[in-house]
This record gives sequence, C-alpha cells and structure tokens, in this order.
Amino acid sequence: MRLTKMAVAAACFLLGTAGLNHSKTQDSVDYNTTLGRRVFVEIYGEGKVNPVDQLFADNFVDDSPGGGSGRELIKEAATDSYKACPDLHIEIEDVFATNDKVVVRYTGHGTQTGVFGEIPPTGKTIKVRGLTVLLIANGKIRTEWTEYDRLGTLQQLGVIPSR
Repeated sequence: MRLTKMAVAAACFLLGTAGLNHSKTQDSVDYNTTLGRRVFVEIYGEGKVNPVDQLFADNFVDDSPGGGSGRELIKEAATDSYKACPDLHIEIEDVFATNDKVVVRYTGHGTQTGVFGEIPPTGKTIKVRGLTVLLIANGKIRTEWTEYDRLGTLQQLGVIPSR
C-alpha cells in the first residue's frame, strides 16, 4: 500500500511539473505573439519608433536581403516607410509563435506621397504582401528575416514595367 501511495505521489509531481512547463511555454508563445503584433501595428504600421528600444535587443541583426545590425535600422525603416506612405495600413493575416520565434504574414496598403528610397513620390497606391520571422531571446527580438514582394512593389510604383 505504501508503495502505491509513493507511486501516486510521484506521478502527481511529474504531471504537475509537466503542467508547469506547458504553462511557461504557453506564456512564451502568448508573449511572442503579442510582441510580433506590436512590431507590425505600432512600429511598421504607425511609424512609432519609441517601442523599438523596448522590443528589440541591443545586438539586433536584420538578416533580410539588404539588412544589417542595430536597432537604428528598424527606426529608419519605420520612419522612412511612414514618410513614403503616410496612410500606410498593415493588415496582419496570420501570426504563429513558438517559445523563441514569431512568424507574421501581412499585407501593407498605402499611397506613396513621399520619397521611397531613391524613388520620388508617385501618388500611386500599393499593396505589398510579406512574411517576417522574428527570433526572440530574453524577451526581445534578436534577429529578423523578412521577405516581401519587392518586384511587385516596384511594378506598382511604375519603376519597373509590369507584364
């Protein structure tokens, strides 16, 4: 009888520990999902740069084509995008998260009334779809990988002819 009680106690302990680990993992997933949404709503969608220092790590790396390192990249990208398309609206299509990554699929809509890189204002409305993966370490974004329809964007702006 005593052996049975010890086995039941051990099973309860193990199940309780498994529940705690699941809870921590779920908390990370929920946190990371919220973090990914904040980046796209507040920073990229509204052009706010104040949250960048709070959400991105000191040693942040943008591993996207043309990327680099440092939080200033994100601040510049958000500011430049918002200046180029002040009516920019980002619609989040999907957000998937694990305990250390977030994937955001989105569509951006806006009218280019300001300079976009070296492209002067065109007054054209664009629709751009993209996908971003964020690596989270210690509650902050450590690395970003972004792919969006660069060719389609340039075609919509009239810089490159469409078919």
